[in-house]
Amino acid sequence: MSSTELISIISGNIAGMGMDGHRAKRWAFKDFMHGGEIVDSGISMKQGKQEPRIGEWTKLYIKGKGFFTVWDPDKHQTMYTRLGDFHIDGSGTMVTKEGFKLMGTPLEGSYTRLRRERTLNAYNTDPTNRTDFFQANVFNYSNSGADQQLVPPGRPIGNTQEISLALDPRNGKYLGLYDEIKIAEDGIVYGKDGNNLVSLYKIQLANFNNAEGLTDKKDGVYFEPNESSGLPTLASTNSTILSEAIEKSNVFSKVEAHYLTEAQRYFQFATQAQKLADKITGTAIELIQ
Repeated sequence: MSSTELISIISGNIAGMGMDGHRAKRWAFKDFMHGGEIVDSGISMKQGKQEPRIGEWTKLYIKGKGFFTVWDPDKHQTMYTRLGDFHIDGSGTMVTKEGFKLMGTPLEGSYTRLRRERTLNAYNTDPTNRTDFFQANVFNYSNSGADQQLVPPGRPIGNTQEISLALDPRNGKYLGLYDEIKIAEDGIVYGKDGNNLVSLYKIQLANFNNAEGLTDKKDGVYFEPNESSGLPTLASTNSTILSEAIEKSNVFSKVEAHYLTEAQRYFQFATQAQKLADKITGTAIELIQ
């Protein structure tokens, strides 16, 4: 039964390989002579591969440690995930495909006046030769090539809440004011109105002392804390958020295939051990008789 359970765990990892944001389960197998024992080694939090989603600013990728905080409005439950596959729902809120709401802290508006965007010319024909917003909190829009630093974002003006960026039906702008929404590496959500860039929200990444000990709540993608993981803390300052990308599963087929081969060997060993035990028992009975 333990060997079969082990094969089931590995098969689940392989099945989740094609699921964005999925985390692999880790295990150990021991004590063969007494029927075998599965030891839960937690969840692997190794970084998954990055999948570009060009042109989709709501898709977010965490580079480094940390989890997005989402709220399930049906079960009134907070969960944590590495998957940043968000979109804007009918009410203008950033949500997952399951309808879980992305949480953030509202900020006081802090304006940055952007300089005129540098265009390609005979002296600059490489479209990649400019600092992009999604790579750092600087703009390289001046003809001189000097970086433009952003004005620091405004202070928090409320508690953590859902991130609402509804389009105003009267003018088609976000919150009735902004033509575009940009998300910086530090998790600041900006509204862009012409050459003005305004801070709106802060996406707060959470981390845990023992992230591998989190409880799997849904499909190896959404988790909740427990005594083993500890309470959520702020993510590392080395963690960044990249827009227009999401994280793939951290399951690697070659690794899981190797584990599956081991599991099959464990199963064969357990079967042979059981047959041997039956044979020894039968011999003992014959001797008694």
